[in-house]
Amino acid sequence: MKRSTLRWMVALMSLALLGLIGFQWFWIDSVIRANEERFKRDAMEAIHAVSEKLEKQEALYAFHQAYPFTGVKPPQPPQPAAPGSPGVKIYSDTLQSGQGLNIVFDFQAQTAGGSIQFSAEHYEGPRPKLSPGTQNYLDEHIARATRKSEMVFQVLENMLISERSVMSRFNPHQLDSLLAGEFRDRGIDIPFNYAVVSPINNRLLLINNRDHKEALEKSELRASLFPNDLIGEQNWLVVNFPDKQQYLLSKIWLTMASSGLLVLVIVGSFGYSIHTILRQKKLSEMKNDFINNMTHELKTPIATISLACEALSDREIKQMEGMRERYLKMIGDENKRLGEQVERVLHMAALDRNDIELKCEVMQLKELVEHAREKTMIQVESRQGTIRLIDNAPNIQVYGDPTHLTNILVNLLENANKYSNDAPDITIRMYAKGKNVHISVQDRGIGMTKEAQNHIFQKFYRVPTGDIHNVKGFGLGLAYVKTMVEMHSGTVSVESEWGKGSKFTITLPVHHGEA
Repeated sequence: MKRSTLRWMVALMSLALLGLIGFQWFWIDSVIRANEERFKRDAMEAIHAVSEKLEKQEALYAFHQAYPFTGVKPPQPPQPAAPGSPGVKIYSDTLQSGQGLNIVFDFQAQTAGGSIQFSAEHYEGPRPKLSPGTQNYLDEHIARATRKSEMVFQVLENMLISERSVMSRFNPHQLDSLLAGEFRDRGIDIPFNYAVVSPINNRLLLINNRDHKEALEKSELRASLFPNDLIGEQNWLVVNFPDKQQYLLSKIWLTMASSGLLVLVIVGSFGYSIHTILRQKKLSEMKNDFINNMTHELKTPIATISLACEALSDREIKQMEGMRERYLKMIGDENKRLGEQVERVLHMAALDRNDIELKCEVMQLKELVEHAREKTMIQVESRQGTIRLIDNAPNIQVYGDPTHLTNILVNLLENANKYSNDAPDITIRMYAKGKNVHISVQDRGIGMTKEAQNHIFQKFYRVPTGDIHNVKGFGLGLAYVKTMVEMHSGTVSVESEWGKGSKFTITLPVHHGEA
């Protein structure tokens, strides 16, 4: 995949991810706003319901004050209204008696000097000549209607114009109970604070919690108390919910949690996809390097074998003493080298398929290390190098596959030889610690960076060698080492510093006689 294509793909995926997150955020914000509006509407309905109940209670109180149940207060004579004062007229329906007499009641409310007086009068049409019984019956009904009108006027006066202060018109404990009940009926069951505010004097007439005074003054949840008073000061019932945000969030926590989980899944999938794409890209590059290296590794012995065969076919060379044996040995060595390279690739393919069966047996560790040392000594000595063995673990036995354990050590020794600039100086140390034995292979070669140490056990990875271009390999050796050591219940670690060499340490369990 081209680098530019990869960048465009990552950019488009990032844009899509941001769009999804943006839509999720917009949706959650819309849900929160809708819940806030519904909460505000329910709260305002509850406050207005309380205000209405208080006003109805005021009407009952006014009626009881005017006409207690012990008797009926006689009607008072009407008071004249002040001249020029504004007034409101309320006309009743016409009452028609059975004897054909029309009675009309005229109710008039006039304001004078800040107070209201009510007057009531009735007038009759021309009276026909009636019998004494009928006349008495009519007079009784007119008197009853007059008393009823006076009663209504008195109640209306107490309702519309109260000489009492607002705090004496209701019980604060009753107000608290009414608010709690109305809120509870609408599903709002959280703590609240309330106050009665006088906007003209800008002061609080009643407050149940002074710690929330500022919040109450700024609250939008308010309703007028006794709004039908014609004169007098207008007061407000104000309510505030300290835990409103937590309450609203609790209503949508499942929605937010599911949305957040969805976003996390999307972000995780996006991150994993990007990681996989980059890893596949890197793996593809490493495989290409592997193919190039393998081609080079295979072409060299093939070319050598081809030249040797061509030389053997030359008559003059055939007649030279020792040349035939020399070229035959060269063909055999290169053929063996080809076999080893192919064997390594086949081993890694088998490891990928988990198709390797270990043929384990008990063996002496020192014999195993000596065998691996002998197999690589020729390569090291050809570069005037040495391999020293320091054995601090005599008579230690291990249980494992001798072929693969030998290949593990050979791979480490070959790497130590390849990555040494001058004559290789390699040291093998063996020492026991607890139930394990440690085998370290240390060189004084070019070493490696911290970044390289994080990748050396990955397939196809090769340590950059700077100006050294004669280091051959497929990048499979250390991946094979790590996999096989772990299959033997061991571990492998590396310590290295650029320019000062590397040290690989293998840890294997010591065999104590149990197969």
